[in-house]
Amino acid sequence: MTRRLTWSAVAAVAALSLTAMAPQSASAARCLSGQEVRQNVSAFVHALRDDVRSPEVRAEVRAGLIQTSRAAHGVKADTPKERKGLGAEISALARQLKDAENKVERAALIAQIHALQEQKRIDHTTAKDLKKMRTDVKRLAKRLAAKTDSRAEGKQVAAFAHDFMAQFNC
Repeated sequence: MTRRLTWSAVAAVAALSLTAMAPQSASAARCLSGQEVRQNVSAFVHALRDDVRSPEVRAEVRAGLIQTSRAAHGVKADTPKERKGLGAEISALARQLKDAENKVERAALIAQIHALQEQKRIDHTTAKDLKKMRTDVKRLAKRLAAKTDSRAEGKQVAAFAHDFMAQFNC
């Protein structure tokens, strides 16, 4: 028997792990590892099953959030070969963006493209770059909240996005 994750279960998981993302003080902030961020994003996206029925769109949401987190933490392509691979991936996502069927998919693809563009660049991630990534996450969260069945679920999506973006400061 498989159990379905409910929004309340996701909220409980998020309360335990994502509150660790929000800095209590400048010196007491606990930053999550990449694996913990991926687990939180996966749990969040899994909870969207009833609201975002397309597995492809949910996969794009997951990829967009994870790539944004990686870019916000300064992950960069080290070699010309890696940059070329990122360029090919960006091109493929841009073609996919042309055929996007809904606003959630568009927002997820845009977030992923911006994150990959940041990873492809050689320079350091700036405050302006982080602001662009925050805007992408906010837009995606807004689109996801619009798909939820209730106002409470929409608030949970917004809370997840807020806590997710707090991790950018680590």
